[in-house]
Amino acid sequence: MNRPWYQQIASILAGTLQTTLRRFPVTVLFGIALSVYLIHLIATDYETENKLIVIIGYYLSAGTLLSLTLHLWSEEMEHPVRKAIAHVLPHGLLIADALFLYSLSPGESLTEIGIAHGAAIFAIGISVFFLSFSRTKNDMPNWNFASASFGAFITSILIGSVMSLGTCLLAYSLQALFNIEVNHKAYGYIVTVCNVFLSLLLFLGMLPQGREKHNESPHASPFLNGIIRYLFLPLEMGYILVLYIYAAKILITWELPTGWVSWLVTLMMAGCIAIEFGIYPSRIGRERQTDKRIAYGLPLVALPLLVLMTVSIMRRFQDYGISINRLYLITFNAWCYIVCIGLILNKARRINWIPVSFSVIFLLTSVLPVNYAGITRNKIHADIENELKASGISSLPLSREGYEKWLASLPYAHAANINDRVRYMRNWFGWESISDLVDQDILLYSLPEAESPHFSYQGETEPSEPLPIPEGHNQVIEIDQYMSGADGSLPDKWWENGSLPVPLELTGDTVYFDLDTIWKLQAHTSGGTFPETAAMPPTALRCNSPDKSFVLTRFSLNYNKTNIEDTHLSFKGYLFYQK
Repeated sequence: MNRPWYQQIASILAGTLQTTLRRFPVTVLFGIALSVYLIHLIATDYETENKLIVIIGYYLSAGTLLSLTLHLWSEEMEHPVRKAIAHVLPHGLLIADALFLYSLSPGESLTEIGIAHGAAIFAIGISVFFLSFSRTKNDMPNWNFASASFGAFITSILIGSVMSLGTCLLAYSLQALFNIEVNHKAYGYIVTVCNVFLSLLLFLGMLPQGREKHNESPHASPFLNGIIRYLFLPLEMGYILVLYIYAAKILITWELPTGWVSWLVTLMMAGCIAIEFGIYPSRIGRERQTDKRIAYGLPLVALPLLVLMTVSIMRRFQDYGISINRLYLITFNAWCYIVCIGLILNKARRINWIPVSFSVIFLLTSVLPVNYAGITRNKIHADIENELKASGISSLPLSREGYEKWLASLPYAHAANINDRVRYMRNWFGWESISDLVDQDILLYSLPEAESPHFSYQGETEPSEPLPIPEGHNQVIEIDQYMSGADGSLPDKWWENGSLPVPLELTGDTVYFDLDTIWKLQAHTSGGTFPETAAMPPTALRCNSPDKSFVLTRFSLNYNKTNIEDTHLSFKGYLFYQK
């Protein structure tokens, strides 16, 4: 006797859930813990310590991904002891890593650690698709599993999102139709349950298993083949054609390639690898000569164009020096040579090694004691130290005044280059990385490559800052004013006098904005261009009348030495006087 349809659906769902729990028990536990943790944060309005929030969130998220790849990998093992070691050891390392992160001081730079963890998580993500297939004779089972997993991921996300949106609308309808108030946190709970926990369970339940996981039959998709042949391949050939024409141009004009060419070569290589993966099933299954020519020919045609990228990167090194991004970019360029040469030598019969090798290289250059971030930090620090020695400076660290005098003694372009390197160290590695060279109160303003006629200054006091009342003054007027040089009231080349005279509206007086004072105050933009400094203090400016005093609380001054009409000043303050 046939069961009702709803009983059949319930039976299928229950069977899928049981299979998922048996196959991925640790992953499901991590998913439950992550969902409960997110619900707890929503319920408590994130009142937990910020550092602890990040560490626990990192541990639960990374643990979910790690447990998934370990479960898939351990399915290929027969000995229970090996399975246990495969799970316990990596999870023990993850716990130790979370404790290490929590032990770090709040002021410590996380650049090196952040890049290393990013590389490690990327490697774990890649291993989900490749670790279980390290012993296969060809890449077809791996390709089928990755394709099915990607489809399962997209499907689970879409279903979770639809359920989340539908449930939120249903909850809102209770308030709209029946005036039943629904707490705003309930929507957060719904999104967490549907988009995190439900999506995870659906994804795990749809992952191929058993024979389906190791299916070696090529399943070429006519739709995918059509997209590759008639859309992606012509676009790829367009990139290759443009790059070859550009290569001919720079050979004829005998000039170096620009930095933009690196992006074009990167996109060209990404397209080449995507096409190699896309046509792999049809090439293996049907043995079509056209697909073989594409698979063999693309890396052969792309290989010479990598020289453009190499020359462009080396030019950036010569012009601007070392940086983390440039080290990774030159390594990516070297990896592209390996990919093209490898595909040519093995006639593109195996392709799994391409993402695996990328992950391994990224991991090795990021997590070892000698890594790209550390190399960059040490090299730039040594360069700045050598510049100081070359200038005869031995008393370190430099004060703000000493730093500004040192830059002023150098050619403008050279000073801008040094200032950029100091700012790079501060931004990427924190003040502690250069604390032995300069004080923390130095002003790391942006120096252009050549002195500009355009000047821009701004500053603002904290709203709670008390105003200093000049002695003997018992009256005050609040001034909030804007003026421009377009009205013709400013003296010609007023900046040569060192101050900007501004008539105060409705007062019959004039206040003088001293440029030296403005230059010192412009570092005090609260939370703006210079976040390392405090808000500017209320500052007294000279007035035309000796019995009046103007206290400045906010200003923004922009002017152009080549055009007096391009002077713009907005300011706010208080005019004190005696009645």
